[in-house]
Amino acid sequence: MRKQRIVALLGFGLLGLVATAGPAQAHFPWLNADNYRPHIGETPKLNIGWGHRYPLGSFLRMKDVENMSLRTPDGQEAKLQSIDDVEFKPEEALAKAGVYTIAAQRKSGFYTKTTEGGKRQSKEGLENVLRCSKSHMNMKALLAVGDADQDQDKGIDTTPVGHSLEIIPQANPASLQAGDYFSVQLLLHGKPYKSKIFATYMGFSTEKDVFAYTAKTDQKGIGKIRILQPGVWLIKAEYEEPYSDQQVCDVESFSATLTLEVP
Repeated sequence: MRKQRIVALLGFGLLGLVATAGPAQAHFPWLNADNYRPHIGETPKLNIGWGHRYPLGSFLRMKDVENMSLRTPDGQEAKLQSIDDVEFKPEEALAKAGVYTIAAQRKSGFYTKTTEGGKRQSKEGLENVLRCSKSHMNMKALLAVGDADQDQDKGIDTTPVGHSLEIIPQANPASLQAGDYFSVQLLLHGKPYKSKIFATYMGFSTEKDVFAYTAKTDQKGIGKIRILQPGVWLIKAEYEEPYSDQQVCDVESFSATLTLEVP
């Protein structure tokens, strides 16, 4: 498992198996941790992956990220600090057993595709526009610290962090094993959202936008992911709607990712 964590940090993956279809073709970010199961007193390092091929891709720089937060198992906020352009860590060692939630957002912005190439701006003033999108990209990761697996509900905080599109775990991932179902809730603008959710695990595939499992959330936003095998998992959801001013842009898109490790 340590080897898999190193893979996530460096951005390399294992060869994949037969793949299932994934969501729309768009870059998305996810949180990587060098250790999703740290001991009490440890300080794990994190970075943000960026691309189509989890865990392959590049990294988001800290200058492109905002609203980073760390929530302790008892719901308190702790501080994070940058290590360099792409890595960060908790300011203090993790002192309590339970599940910690790391959250962050990529700075929202416009991207317009034209016949001459892409522009990071709205479509105002541009010619030969093919499509404009304003994106909001949200990401979370779960760190199960110490004896977090002794009680399925120990340290689980289901309070939303407030992302526009958000995946909220409903159980402690440290208590899961292969064959179990992992329940999550999907919220859009703070309300339950009925939609597809996609999941994959590190090493399943290196192909673009390929996921190992697809599920649907219900009227309460609850969906269940079948844990096919132990390892580091990524869950993803997305939503798109027409932009409020079609003279400025065509669509507004939202994505959310959650990463965690199943022992």
